[in-house]
Amino acid sequence: MQHELLQKTQNVSEIGRHIGLEAGEEMAKRFFDKHPEQAFVNILGKDLFLKALSQPGCEGIAIVPGYNAAGVRQAIIVAVDANKQPIYQYAVVSATGEITMEEALVGDDGTIDNSGWGSGK
Repeated sequence: MQHELLQKTQNVSEIGRHIGLEAGEEMAKRFFDKHPEQAFVNILGKDLFLKALSQPGCEGIAIVPGYNAAGVRQAIIVAVDANKQPIYQYAVVSATGEITMEEALVGDDGTIDNSGWGSGK
């Protein structure tokens, strides 16, 4: 119960924790054992995450599953605000004081890597 209360009052920017290599490997193994055809990862670079995190109002990143045009599972990242709501646009003030709305970053196009993933290496 206290764990549930802690999660409900936690700031979005504080969500997540280090679980360690062993726990991470166990979680991935359970997934890959259940879905061997998906024994790969999507790798996205830090520049994409930094751009998303740098958007006004961003407190975290949502990682959403999807399928790319080839029908392969692909991770999509979306910045979220303090209420866990996706940020789709934000206001920008020009040098002349004009306010315009910019489209927020929604990222994918990562590299798919299956070199050893899911094989227990």
